[in-house]
Amino acid sequence: MDNLPEKLPDSESSPPPMDPSKTPKQIYFELLRTWVQHAQMQQQIQAYFPYYLMNNYPQLFQPGAGSGANGTAAVSGNGVVATGTGTGSQMQPQPQQNANQRRGAELLDPARQEEIINRNGGYEYVIAPLWKRFVAEAIDIVIIFLLKIMTTMAFIDILDIDILDIDFDAIRNSFEEDYTELLSFTSELIFLEIITKFAVCIYETLWTIHGNGQIGGATPGKMLMGIRIVHVEAVVLLDPPQQAALAGNNQQNPIKALLYPATNPGFKRALCRSVAKNALIALFFPMCFLMFFFKHNRTMYDIMTKTIVVEDNPAPVLRRR
Repeated sequence: MDNLPEKLPDSESSPPPMDPSKTPKQIYFELLRTWVQHAQMQQQIQAYFPYYLMNNYPQLFQPGAGSGANGTAAVSGNGVVATGTGTGSQMQPQPQQNANQRRGAELLDPARQEEIINRNGGYEYVIAPLWKRFVAEAIDIVIIFLLKIMTTMAFIDILDIDILDIDFDAIRNSFEEDYTELLSFTSELIFLEIITKFAVCIYETLWTIHGNGQIGGATPGKMLMGIRIVHVEAVVLLDPPQQAALAGNNQQNPIKALLYPATNPGFKRALCRSVAKNALIALFFPMCFLMFFFKHNRTMYDIMTKTIVVEDNPAPVLRRR
């Protein structure tokens, strides 16, 4: 009991005392390191938010996912999913975790995709090669960068800011003297970057909702490269698997596939795809390039939102197997 008052200060959540032996620069970088860790945690939450939507709100991606062959699904007050039998005389609880795992497995289940194509047929498309996607992305980055410059110059002109009169040496000296001012300036830059990313998401969403005169949305870069984004529930290759699996032949031999339903992404799907794409690139660059190593040249956010990038095809042919 006598030692209790001495231990209480250690359990408090107040920041640790400053070490007088450290320079202000060292103290600043310690605080900055803590702030960066918190920012990374927040960005990771944003990156995994689409997974949360897919697991808990499948109706955003699969309209009518709440019904099955045995009856309709109902959610009770405690969050337990119950399904009704054909007779409607009994309600049986079903763990939601099993349903989530089943939905996740169905996204990449080849047997399920074969069944969909065999039952409904599929539209013949050529899957876009990776080099076209990279070039289209580079074109979009240049366009967005030019729009940023134009917007910045417009604000400077409207606010009548004279850049030549700004004393950058004085600003640098003030940052060196007071690290809190630099930290505040850094947080403002982070806020500006978040606003920029939000604008980029809106830009990509508006362009990829639907196509102009044909199926599939496309940003200006994708339009120039002749590729589009379509919504698919099933993808089945037409070429032999051995030939399609050769990475070196992807450029010479187009990868043809049957897609169903091959429709426009729509607003919700296009928005989720854009948010997931920008979040993954911002958090995992340059490891984000590993996202392209999936079947059918699809990325992680393509699989999450059930989309695929294909080459232009104004009149796709419906084929049955």
